[in-house]
Amino acid sequence: MEEDGNQHPFLTDAWLVPLFFSLIMLVGLVGNSLVIYVISKHRQMRTATNFYIANLAATDIIFLVCCVPFTATLYPLPEWIFGNFMCKFVAFLFIVIFFGTFKIQNFTPRPTFYPLKSLRHRTPKVAMIVSICIWIGSFILSTPILMYQRIEEGYWYGPRQYCQERFPSKTHERAFILYQFIAAYLLPVLTISFCYSLMVKRVGQPTVEPVDNNYQVNLLSERTISIRSKVSKMVVVIVLLFAICWGPIQIFILFQSFYPSYEPNYTTYKIKTWANCMSYANSSVNPIIYGFMGASFQKSFRKTFPFLFRHKVRDSSMASRTANAEIKFVAAEEGNNNNSLN
Repeated sequence: MEEDGNQHPFLTDAWLVPLFFSLIMLVGLVGNSLVIYVISKHRQMRTATNFYIANLAATDIIFLVCCVPFTATLYPLPEWIFGNFMCKFVAFLFIVIFFGTFKIQNFTPRPTFYPLKSLRHRTPKVAMIVSICIWIGSFILSTPILMYQRIEEGYWYGPRQYCQERFPSKTHERAFILYQFIAAYLLPVLTISFCYSLMVKRVGQPTVEPVDNNYQVNLLSERTISIRSKVSKMVVVIVLLFAICWGPIQIFILFQSFYPSYEPNYTTYKIKTWANCMSYANSSVNPIIYGFMGASFQKSFRKTFPFLFRHKVRDSSMASRTANAEIKFVAAEEGNNNNSLN
């Protein structure tokens, strides 16, 4: 009996995966937009570190708008309907954002660990220059995908067109998959883990050295250690989420290409679908990690939406006065030290 090209099976993933992607888009767009809004609304939030965070938030928004909808249509539709240009563009943009996001992550938490040493070069202007260089590098590293991503003819309940990678040989395929795995996942994870582990070692080292019988300096030293401890926990969450969200799909693609006995079936299809959902979900959790785990974001968010935090306004104002007093004390101490050196 001949298959009817107009009647293909409508599987569970045809509605479940797009529904999950819609949830990812909703959470991601709202969260990342709030991060950008809070940074732009409050002048004290316009720092170099927050510039990187806003850059990440904008990147996630572009990813959610330009990549997620096209990927979601792969499940209810039997074929790719957006043409060869969009086939290459979506795949290219996906890799560019992946490379760029990892690189920007390396620059985000450093001022907390090196606040005095980084003051001169940690400015919004320098952050903008660094970000531009990062994205130029990401575009260059992502160009190989343009050579291999294309429209291919296939058959599934009738002739179909699919957007997929097509390599000249199995050797080319394995070389590209290995390059992508090392450059886009393994090196980022190892680099981030190594750099952040060095930073975490500095958590117990105060920026302001304790002084005998000087209560204010000792208090500020303890507060510095406490702030670093909180940031170190955030750093651990960042690394773990990056590895957990992107690991399954990267490892699956590597296994698919290098395991000689691999044969696609419905089980491997479900595993790959789940792995894809995990990688896309990373863009919706980034605002929670980069934004709302930070004390400055929490404070600014309360100011922006005070009706949500009425019962905490008094406590936050008290903490703000304490923090301002400590900052003034540090500035005075630095001024005295500079005068004594001169």
